Amino acid sequence: MHYIYAENLGNSNVIGVCLIFNKAYIKNVSKIFNYLRELIESTLLKQGKIIRYNNQGDIEFATTNISDDVKSFDYVKTLVNSKLDSDNNYFGVTELTTTYNGLHNSEIVDGNTANSEIIKLQQKFNKITIDYKKGIEEDLTKKVISGLQIQIYNLNTKINNQNQKISKLEKAKKQYKKVMFLFIVLLCSCGGLYFLYTTLDETEKNLQNTTERLNTATDSIGSLNNILTQKQNTIISLKNEVREERLQKEAAQSSLENIQSNCPFIITGTSCSLSSGEYTIRCFSEKSGTRSFKVKVIEEKTGRVYTEKSVSEYMDSGTRSVTLYFNRSFNTSDWYTFEIWVGNKIVGGSRH
Repeated sequence: MHYIYAENLGNSNVIGVCLIFNKAYIKNVSKIFNYLRELIESTLLKQGKIIRYNNQGDIEFATTNISDDVKSFDYVKTLVNSKLDSDNNYFGVTELTTTYNGLHNSEIVDGNTANSEIIKLQQKFNKITIDYKKGIEEDLTKKVISGLQIQIYNLNTKINNQNQKISKLEKAKKQYKKVMFLFIVLLCSCGGLYFLYTTLDETEKNLQNTTERLNTATDSIGSLNNILTQKQNTIISLKNEVREERLQKEAAQSSLENIQSNCPFIITGTSCSLSSGEYTIRCFSEKSGTRSFKVKVIEEKTGRVYTEKSVSEYMDSGTRSVTLYFNRSFNTSDWYTFEIWVGNKIVGGSRH
């Protein structure tokens, strides 16, 4: 039997793993595909083997020609073969008793289809496509970071536009000052004419003309003063808008820093096996560093803390998984709530 797991990385990039079982098939198909998904989304992405995050938060291939990266391919084969050798019963590797009938037929099912139904389909169809809908391209952390980056870029664009408007208004203000100075000179000239014509015979007529000119000049100056006042008010308003845009930018940057300080890592998923006391946490860390957290297990029927475990582990930036093993056994017929604490805050959890 051939089992192929392929995942959409976004930007038209697809990565996949193919497993070939000679004269055998898998009963627990969801478990083998969950393992392959964790191999791609956690192990390979975290270590930067074959795929990695770029500076924009998108996932890309680590090399241009991935077929040349022989060491990474050998590393993946070693991990998969080791997992299959140690967990045959977990995946349900079973001898294949049927033979290929030569018919080419296929079926497409939803990712939530039960294993028992998939086993039946394996006896009937020689190609089964399981659509899990969502993959690593739906990563929430990437969307949050991208959204804040877009918001900061838009705010910077608005600030630059407002600064250009202020620069134009400052130039207009200087030009109006020059015009006002010319009108003041004109006013002084009209005053000189008034005193000059007082010595002439037609003093009254010239005085009237001069007065009319003065009134016209005064009205013009008043109009220019009003325009200048409006421009100054506009400049003040634009400066206030620039200040507000800067505050919004600082708030957005503070929001991003607050997310990273209050929650040093983001929980992207969990899985649990009560029978083995194994609890796995999948998380994303923006920066590398030592992460300390505690997992409390609440027994729902009593409401008390059944057991707890503290962890302090160095995490590289990116996505990774942390598995905890509890010494105290669990009753698989009861319900337990797993709470993940960082300091005095709950950052995630699950119910099993």
